[in-house]
Amino acid sequence: MLEGLVAWVLNNYLGKYVENLNTDQLSVALLSGKVELENLPLKKDALRHLGLPVEIKAGFIGKVQLQVPVRQIRSAPWLIAIENLYLVAAPVNLDEWDSVLEAHIAHERKTALLDALEAQWRAEHEARDAGYYAASYSSWLSYGTGLLANIVENLQLKLTDVHIRYEDAVTCAPQTFACGLTVQSLPKVDDANPVG
Repeated sequence: MLEGLVAWVLNNYLGKYVENLNTDQLSVALLSGKVELENLPLKKDALRHLGLPVEIKAGFIGKVQLQVPVRQIRSAPWLIAIENLYLVAAPVNLDEWDSVLEAHIAHERKTALLDALEAQWRAEHEARDAGYYAASYSSWLSYGTGLLANIVENLQLKLTDVHIRYEDAVTCAPQTFACGLTVQSLPKVDDANPVG
């Protein structure tokens, strides 16, 4: 069960941004509750999921640690620590513009928003109209969703050693410019949706 929860957290929060994230073979050290992944390459379109018209030319995450509070899964914070995030970004090349991909990304964002609204509406209406069997099923379902909700509410993100470089040869052509940002450390962020 713990491996499944850890895989869900990693896939849900990192899967859109990291190449070849394979959590099928994941084994969690049950006593320590720590999971470490190293040298994860970033997807070329990782920032596009955030609605930014830029692509990653090169980038990787040096280390991702997920600390799972094994003894207090529902109440204690789950910490995702990202160390050594390096990326070089540039504006999307208009010659490589894929309107089908852009429409697909916009559709995914809208579908996720609609799914969340529908789930909220169903929860409100089914609570009022529940019979005996529906209430029994609903209690088991609410236990599972309650567990996931507690995990998401207790999720914390910590970033250290972040290097971002933006190179642009399109905006002020024929001149090229670049700028960068380095951040030594960001404190833990308590957020239900820290990266996406």
